[in-house]
Amino acid sequence: MHGFSYPIVTLQLDVDQLEAGALNSGLFGYNRLRFLSVKGADYLRGEGSLREKVEMALREQGVQEAPRRITLVTMPRLLGYIFNPVSFFICFQSDNKVIACVTQVHNTFGEAHLYPLVCEARSLPVEWRFSKSFFVSPFFDTDGEYRVAVVREGGELAVEVDLFKSGQQVFASGLRGHARALTVANLLKTLSRYPLTLVLTVPRIHIQAVFLFLWTKVTPYVKPAPASPYTIRSRQNTIHKARLWLLSKMRDARSR
Repeated sequence: MHGFSYPIVTLQLDVDQLEAGALNSGLFGYNRLRFLSVKGADYLRGEGSLREKVEMALREQGVQEAPRRITLVTMPRLLGYIFNPVSFFICFQSDNKVIACVTQVHNTFGEAHLYPLVCEARSLPVEWRFSKSFFVSPFFDTDGEYRVAVVREGGELAVEVDLFKSGQQVFASGLRGHARALTVANLLKTLSRYPLTLVLTVPRIHIQAVFLFLWTKVTPYVKPAPASPYTIRSRQNTIHKARLWLLSKMRDARSR
């Protein structure tokens, strides 16, 4: 068994307030250059506002009613830089019951994938189970079943993501913390405590990959070509290609 825990800076944002500019400040901005920012083009498929793109994803799943409130849980950009492993658009009805959670997952190969998860309106906690269809870690193939749960812990929202294969849990993760108002003072306090955490996500992923390869003797899987219409592909840069080359060398070394 292998486990790890890292502090991260995650924002919980009301999408309508975000797009109206109500959350902008000297340190944070939506679609503008700030020390911390959120860019609409980083999320979902198609054109339009974040709300419009969420509603389009829900209509494709047969949900015609627009959510009363959409909460985005995500990591922000730091001086324009971002690698965001997973973001959640949690959709509420007017009675604060959840009707959907549009989950966007990124891998380190220049791809993202949407899982539009819908349900009958219900109060928290809410969970979904669905088949995995996106290659994320080179140490897991695309087989298996995810469990995503949105819960409340001490009055705070928390999200859990687990992976099951053949009925056995093989991966467990949780995103939890203590919410603070998005003020300049609170941002400064958080950044002074965790000044580098937003740029350490990819190095930490690489460190864990090296550990798994060297100490657990796991063989990396070959990354399949994406085939789902819910997979979003960006232009593959030199770093993405270098990771794929390195994975091939790791597989070769293990096969000897």
